[in-house]
Amino acid sequence: MIEFFRKIRYDLIEKNKVGKYLKYAIGEIVLVVIGILIALSLNNWNELRKNAIIKQQLIEDLIVELHSSRAVINDAIALGNSLVADGQLYLKHIGSRELTIQIDSLKKLGDFITYGIPYDLNLPIYEDSKSSGRLSMITNKKVLMLYAEIMSADIGGTIHRKISNDMYYNGSDWELRKEIGLSEILSAPNEMIPERFRLNEEEFLKILARPSTFATLNNSLQMKFNRIIYMNRISNGMTNVIELLKEEKDNLRI
Repeated sequence: MIEFFRKIRYDLIEKNKVGKYLKYAIGEIVLVVIGILIALSLNNWNELRKNAIIKQQLIEDLIVELHSSRAVINDAIALGNSLVADGQLYLKHIGSRELTIQIDSLKKLGDFITYGIPYDLNLPIYEDSKSSGRLSMITNKKVLMLYAEIMSADIGGTIHRKISNDMYYNGSDWELRKEIGLSEILSAPNEMIPERFRLNEEEFLKILARPSTFATLNNSLQMKFNRIIYMNRISNGMTNVIELLKEEKDNLRI
């Protein structure tokens, strides 16, 4: 093909057809430019397609990660809600002037005293895509705002967990444990407690009747309730992010 065009140029020059040669030269330049533009367009299209494939995979990975993490946190929320419900009933009973429930039945409600709500936010794909810059491929900026809200809620929940731990090891929970020996005294049957720490009914009721006991348990319950609020914010944020990511994926053209 190159030889063909070269022969045409030589023929025009030899026949002294300068005008036609100039027109031919311009035409040849135009063809070259058009070829370059086509090549650039194909290259751009190929790059866009590659980026779209990478973006699709990123979105799919983020959605899977969110589904998995949300399932874990929803289980933790369900456990937390159960503990809070039992705790509210426990405090309602010991806050009344006269205990109207059997002590064994009351203790069955006492898991909220010693049980925690195990959950740690773990989003490695999000963190990696954020640090690598791939997260910028997501065009809906509301997704980024919701992720920021999720991380903010996790920080709030972590702070409350730290406060709760401080209460348990250094605060009012610790002061109560120093007096009674074990938190389990308030929630476990006597036969499950070391013999030296077992209380008879009268001793047990005296501990329950103290305002300091009620305040300590109420504090512990409130910490759990506050943490669940933050966990619900995380779960709801994840649900919203999943929906927005699905919409973005549906709008992709590959």
